Amino acid sequence: MSVKFVHFAGIDVSKSKIDICVLLSGDVKYPYSNCFEQSNKGFADMKKWLRSLMGGTIKKLLICIENTGHYNEAVVHYLDSQQIAVSLENAANIKRSIRDIRKKSDPKDALDIARYAKHHSDELQLWKKPISVITTLKQLLAQRRRLLSVLKALKQPLEEKAFYDWSGVPKTTPYTAGIQGLELDLKRINEDIAQLVKEDAQMRRQVSLITSVPSVGPITAYHLICYTDGFKQVKSGKQLGSYCGVVPFERRSGSSVRKPARVSHLANRVLKSLLHMCALTATKMKNSFGDYFRRKIAEGKHKMLVINALRNKIVLTITAVVQKQTRFDKNYIYQNLQKP
Repeated sequence: MSVKFVHFAGIDVSKSKIDICVLLSGDVKYPYSNCFEQSNKGFADMKKWLRSLMGGTIKKLLICIENTGHYNEAVVHYLDSQQIAVSLENAANIKRSIRDIRKKSDPKDALDIARYAKHHSDELQLWKKPISVITTLKQLLAQRRRLLSVLKALKQPLEEKAFYDWSGVPKTTPYTAGIQGLELDLKRINEDIAQLVKEDAQMRRQVSLITSVPSVGPITAYHLICYTDGFKQVKSGKQLGSYCGVVPFERRSGSSVRKPARVSHLANRVLKSLLHMCALTATKMKNSFGDYFRRKIAEGKHKMLVINALRNKIVLTITAVVQKQTRFDKNYIYQNLQKP
């Protein structure tokens, strides 16, 4: 970070209000806490309160917010528009830093976040507003997932009931007007997503690169672009794999703890699920991915262990083609050229 922050604040966000706690430089007596409503007026009152605390040094204030999804979007965009430094941090990282978790309240959560910001200020990344096309795409994909979830819930009972048509159980009229309406909405969303990507040259290029990897489809490419801000947040394939929950981690301590490497449950579940479907598709293909799966299974490896290795390989390949701006080449041979 180019700015040396001396004041730190934590914000705990809920649907209708935000709790904020400020740790001022040199003031070790007590933190300053307040609560504001989630509205333009509430945000303006919060800014006025912050200025009353620190005056002109508000530029040296770093605000950390726990990433809670939809609820924190409004306050993050407001702080960015007011040129107030803000960092959006993973909730799991903040939770692991808390010493005493016996007590929980919104003001205490805000204090814990402020302390986390103070202790990890050198590691935090400032939030940057994504381009509008990625924000729009992310909203469309979220709505698409909700539609698919509702459609599945409505269709499954009808399909199961149809399986027993031969029985003498009394039958009722299948009410499918709602399903038809949802399917129409889903079709429109898919068309809007395709048109949105088509109109943006950079995103269109990234989708083309990602989908050149065998078994990876457009929907997976769209989600990867959204969650990585167009791959601006990706430093390496291993980092992206860890974020997606496909990199196994060892657990060893002393002479008694010797657990085999396992993937962590702390992951982006949407991306992990999509990559799992890609890996299942890859197992049936006649290419390097499919050959790898069949070879490892023949060696006696556990099926899920090999599938996870495939997920990891797919992530590493996707990262490579995007960073090198080169489409997937099935004949590519990796050469580790080291300087003498």
